[in-house]
Amino acid sequence: MVRSTIIFCTMLIFLFGCSNNIEEQANTIVKEERESNVENGELELKVDVNVTEHQAEFIITLANNSNEMKKLEFPTSQKYEIIVTDGNDQEVYRYSAGKMFTQAIEYALIKQGESVQWEEIWEYGEIMPGEYEVDVSILAHDDENLIYKSTIEIPE
Repeated sequence: MVRSTIIFCTMLIFLFGCSNNIEEQANTIVKEERESNVENGELELKVDVNVTEHQAEFIITLANNSNEMKKLEFPTSQKYEIIVTDGNDQEVYRYSAGKMFTQAIEYALIKQGESVQWEEIWEYGEIMPGEYEVDVSILAHDDENLIYKSTIEIPE
């Protein structure tokens, strides 16, 4: 019984010693990184749309042009919204329609000079050929100015 108690206490001391060491290392790493909130013009939103016969591919790039790491806060797991409307301002596609997103605050850290990229495919199938308006917005709490507007041409 005494032997079991000594082994158990030794294991506890070892485990506590290991966990404290890991915690110190993690704190050191976090302290080295500086982050700041997003201000106007520090992030650049770029959207490339590649339209083919029955689909459109959206490549969304968010670049950090500042000298500091930027932290974006998202209220859900949805990072962006894509809305496509026709010439009569009728919505023909909304990325979030029919999807469910986690209702938890999520963060994205973008280092200085780096970017994040998302890709989305819209299978438009049998839609009328013509010109359509595309609105892409980043849904972060801190910055309401991350909106991209353009037009695309759906071929016959």
